[in-house]
Amino acid sequence: MNLMDILLKKRQLTRYDVAKQSGISQQTLYSANKKAAESYSGKVLIALSQVMTESPGEVLDELIAIEKSREIYRAVNFQELKIAMESKTPRFIATGEVYQAILAISKTQLSETERLGFDLGSNGTGRIFENLLNKFWDFQDKSLTAETAKIKRQLIATYDFKRLSQNEIEVSLKSLTY
Repeated sequence: MNLMDILLKKRQLTRYDVAKQSGISQQTLYSANKKAAESYSGKVLIALSQVMTESPGEVLDELIAIEKSREIYRAVNFQELKIAMESKTPRFIATGEVYQAILAISKTQLSETERLGFDLGSNGTGRIFENLLNKFWDFQDKSLTAETAKIKRQLIATYDFKRLSQNEIEVSLKSLTY
């Protein structure tokens, strides 16, 4: 659902900020972030309200409004991309600096039909060589840090990309495509 992340992003806050200021554990916030707004515990709503200086009821109302509007999480920088990937956000929009990086990755991917044909034609061994080549290219690319390479591999393995406009790409879990 990621309702909490969307709400906190509007206030330029993160779950870490809430945990630090309210004393609630990050694991509790992480678990709550996956739930529907009505399922948030009082403890979580109180923690959010302390940081946002609103009543727990107002926080819940905002979460419900976000849920009803079907607002989608937007990743503008790499920290927000990392948050979306760590919480396994089913769909999000990549813009800003993240857009350019994901656009470059998406240009290297095969379509689903091409992927199936490649796998069938190579009896499945093509994926092994593809993974080896990707690791080799990542190793040769000195601009990639270990964390950036990990994010890139996870994006390729887990997400599909659909270009929406000149500055937006929809990123969605491959498991939702089937």
